[in-house]
Amino acid sequence: MQAISIKKLIALSLYAMLFLPLIGLASCGQGTSSAGGTTGVQIDWVNFMRFQGITYLAGSQHIPPALLGPKFAQVKFKLEGIINDPNYHSKDGDAAFLNAGTEVYTVKGYRSTFRLAAYQGQALVLFEADTNPMAKHGSDLVDIAGKVRSIGVNSAQDGKLQLGAIKDSQEVTSLVNMVLAAPVNQQFMGSDGTQYVVVFYLNDGTSLSRMFWLKSDELSRGIMLPKAFGIAIQQAAVK
Repeated sequence: MQAISIKKLIALSLYAMLFLPLIGLASCGQGTSSAGGTTGVQIDWVNFMRFQGITYLAGSQHIPPALLGPKFAQVKFKLEGIINDPNYHSKDGDAAFLNAGTEVYTVKGYRSTFRLAAYQGQALVLFEADTNPMAKHGSDLVDIAGKVRSIGVNSAQDGKLQLGAIKDSQEVTSLVNMVLAAPVNQQFMGSDGTQYVVVFYLNDGTSLSRMFWLKSDELSRGIMLPKAFGIAIQQAAVK
């Protein structure tokens, strides 16, 4: 399976800075000593973990224990404070902030290729698939078929200001089906131009938030949608 270097993980996940917590400034830099020399590379980690070749990013949601499924795996290696090489290739069992031995769980109602959860401190944090080298279609990345009750269109400035919403059940189903059927190209980087955060509000009270680039019709990460999806999103944003 394809390994992901920390440099690539950071580059591919810059969109997350807009609305995901616990990320820090997703970049690498040189520390400077009082004598003017460098103290080595300092990495501000993206809050991720990796299992079965899939890189999962932490979202803003803390879920109740009732949503936990069976235990899935354990974290093998914590990167923060140990790895300072930006060319390090993440391995299965790696996590940025979770201690080795932390138990990772499935989430009820979702495939493990889409969602996992783990305790981070006292909070039960939801992790969602960002990069999956085996993904061919949107359905391989996001397991939301028949689970979306409405779609919000939020400002890309903070990810929270809602500009519009799509609540008609037929339109919601149509747009979700576009996402599930769309081809995936995870080498593609979002283009310039108008961006929105598309929020899929799910039946169990959780949500899925992804950046959407209107010019390229990409829903992060690498879900390449038809023009009809962007037209619907833009229309909802300006109502």
